Amino acid sequence: MNDTPDQKPITIRAARPSDAAALNAYVRAIYTEGTGMITRPGEFRASTLRQRFWLARKGVNPDETCLLAFEDDTIVGMLECWTDKRQRVRHSTTIAMSVHAGFRKRGIGKKLLLHFADWVQKHARLERIELHVHADNLAALALYRSIGFVLEGTRRGVIRYEDGTVTDDHIMAFWPKNDKMTPPRGH
Repeated sequence: MNDTPDQKPITIRAARPSDAAALNAYVRAIYTEGTGMITRPGEFRASTLRQRFWLARKGVNPDETCLLAFEDDTIVGMLECWTDKRQRVRHSTTIAMSVHAGFRKRGIGKKLLLHFADWVQKHARLERIELHVHADNLAALALYRSIGFVLEGTRRGVIRYEDGTVTDDHIMAFWPKNDKMTPPRGH
């Protein structure tokens, strides 16, 4: 989806330590919304200083990144990845992504995912992107499938909401270097 004339353009870039305060405010807002997130607002305790150090570490780790989507100077989405350093699994990275509620349905999530998939395609070692998504988050599931993510597994009844309802957690993966966007044969 493209930005329409009445919407301001969205830019995506790697987060910097100087983004720490704005990122903390964004993360707190996302956790307060409560949809699709495991972490609850009171469980997020990172100070701006701690967030600054976290962003600095991401910035020097060649196998990890934190991407931010901006409208003007406002963070409206983020995607971060973390990668296990152990040899047998370091070709795979795990992501978490969010878009602020007021900016959904504008293609920002797709832009973040495609930007990240391009980053992975250019990466010397990374081949596989994994994510976890609540089974009842139908919009996110549709977005991930549209990019090429496939369902690899389900953790049954692992997420319990405050009202007592339970949902599954789907594990999905995407192989952006594979032309058919599916796992290589033998996997």
